[in-house]
Amino acid sequence: MQLPMKLGIAGGVMFSLSVFFFMIAFPKILKSVIHKKSALYPGSEIRELWSDLPIPIDFKIYIFNITNAEEIEKGAYPNVKEVGPFFYDEWKKKVNLIDHEEDDTVEYNMKNWFVFNPSKSNGLTGEEEVVFPHLLILGMVMGTLREKPNAIGLVGKAINSIFHNPKSVFVKVKVKDLLFTGLPIDCTVTDFAGAAVCGILKEQGEDDLIKEGEGRYRFSFFGAKNYSTYKDSLRVYRGIKDPDTVGVVTHYGGKPAMDIWRGPECNKYEGTDSTIFHSYFYADEDLVSFAPDLCRSLGIKSVAKTKYEGIKTNRYVGGLGDTSSDPKLKCFCETDDTCLKQGLYDLTRCVGAPIVASLPHLYDTHEMYLKNVTGITPNKNEHELFVDFEPITGTPVSGRKRLQFNMFIQPVEKLKLMKNFPYSLLPLMWVEEGLSLEGDFLKQFKAVFRVFKIIAAIKWILFFGGLGLGGTAGYLQYKQRKANSMDVTKVTKSAGSKGSTTVSAMGGEGGEEKKQWPLNVQTLQSVNSPPNVER
Repeated sequence: MQLPMKLGIAGGVMFSLSVFFFMIAFPKILKSVIHKKSALYPGSEIRELWSDLPIPIDFKIYIFNITNAEEIEKGAYPNVKEVGPFFYDEWKKKVNLIDHEEDDTVEYNMKNWFVFNPSKSNGLTGEEEVVFPHLLILGMVMGTLREKPNAIGLVGKAINSIFHNPKSVFVKVKVKDLLFTGLPIDCTVTDFAGAAVCGILKEQGEDDLIKEGEGRYRFSFFGAKNYSTYKDSLRVYRGIKDPDTVGVVTHYGGKPAMDIWRGPECNKYEGTDSTIFHSYFYADEDLVSFAPDLCRSLGIKSVAKTKYEGIKTNRYVGGLGDTSSDPKLKCFCETDDTCLKQGLYDLTRCVGAPIVASLPHLYDTHEMYLKNVTGITPNKNEHELFVDFEPITGTPVSGRKRLQFNMFIQPVEKLKLMKNFPYSLLPLMWVEEGLSLEGDFLKQFKAVFRVFKIIAAIKWILFFGGLGLGGTAGYLQYKQRKANSMDVTKVTKSAGSKGSTTVSAMGGEGGEEKKQWPLNVQTLQSVNSPPNVER
């Protein structure tokens, strides 16, 4: 077999392998394998990671210290100073897992707990004192003004009874008490107003109160939920039958939809439980997840191509939207006329207290809410909500989920403690849940993509190598044919020259060249033989 033929066959094999296997067959095989690996099969590795995350999530808390409490009581706008971060390791575990084979779902309860991490808290210990509104007092007043304004007098008497005639709505409190240990509530009182309000607190706030004894409780942001299991279960698709549905929420608290908002659009569950997403998740899809603590689904959009530790990712950012202008969000409002503007989200119906959510420092919030408070400094880098998402495996490799809690304040004529208050949105605190892939997990993840790069390199080597060998084989074949053609031409010219010389000699020196063969092929006689003469 000649060399061009050998090169052509080798090139054809390499090219065909690169196209038909590495470009057509292999991607389908890889997609099938990744889909199968990401499904929540009982006993699978991804199921174990999903149900019991072996690494903690970074949980940072920033408190807004009130620097002018006395001036606020006289009508001045609040001035706040951020204190933090108080850094906690947040552990998450899914418990009470029940598989439902009939619809390919799994049901579970979430358990969270927080462990203080002093090494990442920049010297803060939780023993620091801050001036902060007493959330139960302020919440009771603002909630009553909203729901039953005529009962504000009764609430004022209850406050004096339960909290023993407080001098101010603001208290000086240690951060650890505010966050976990709790502020005291005395529900041993027997007067009508105090007993009535305590009855409501025990009924509606049972999951938020730490019980100390008969009729005595403590209230904090996270204390009652620390090391506790959430009462309401989540039910999500396992992704075994349809890989693209993995993690998508179908039920919460046993219900296929919520019933707290004004319209079906706001009451339905959209997206996953935020802890898993389907593979091959590309930038034209919104990253949507259901947040039980907000009683709503949130979607964020891809805005840029990014890289994390050399891994190609898509960056998603988002916010809380504008309930006043977005028709799809108006059902989150009490009425169409009471919708909050850009960046604010009313949590009252969700948490049972007049809390308003926003991004930290009122970032991406309508400017009217920034005018009546000082000390906040919104900026993109520190306060934006974002996720860097690897699309092939469907893995968030880095992200910051940020949320601030606020409360509206206003003058309350019938309550001495707040009679001269200003109209303002009072920032309380903000939290950040952060996750960045690192350590052994990052090494394993990067190893997978190194394999992808090696396979890609082999694919292109075979592709261009095949083209190169095919081109070389064609070039060599062309040269060989050209050489053979030139050899035939040379031989023909050489024979013709010798014949011409002979004829010329026969015609005489200097005579005209005769373009005939010396032999007459019809008579087998010399062309110069004399004619026959009759004898």
